[in-house]
Amino acid sequence: MPVSIIPFNMPEPATIPPHIVASLEAMSADQAVIQGMDLLLGIEAADTIVYERVGQGVVHTAGAGAEVLQRVLEQGDVRSFADQAGGNSALLLVGQAHADEESPLPAGVVRFLLEGAERGSIGFSYVLPLKASDGQRWGALTLIRRAASGPLNHEQPNLCEGMRRVLSRLYD
Repeated sequence: MPVSIIPFNMPEPATIPPHIVASLEAMSADQAVIQGMDLLLGIEAADTIVYERVGQGVVHTAGAGAEVLQRVLEQGDVRSFADQAGGNSALLLVGQAHADEESPLPAGVVRFLLEGAERGSIGFSYVLPLKASDGQRWGALTLIRRAASGPLNHEQPNLCEGMRRVLSRLYD
């Protein structure tokens, strides 16, 4: 299967402990999202995470290869994870790819996902929209999981959705 972008229905959110919510609410929206990224990395929901603001590009990357991916994403490509098709739905990015083929992903990202191979699985990436209370998407978190990490396990989607909802409302 070539690189595919599939709308993904997130499950009911897990409850984020009140002390974590209070800590995030005490920060600016950007600081809170970056802290939330660290928490998601801590539960191994992703190997690498990208935080983008719609229309503004990459704000922060974290995890394995973050510096490399940040440079790839800042090379001036107009495509971003935050602007992918799917509206306000979460997206699952999967498939087999060749390093030099065209894809709907930002330029250079397939090569990063293949980790130096010329072809193979791009793993499992989830684009989680960050939406204000009026429903407008203001950003996105992209959770990148290498093929060896597999898809999210049975608890991680609930935790990711809980964190996405907490972070989304911090923008209001």
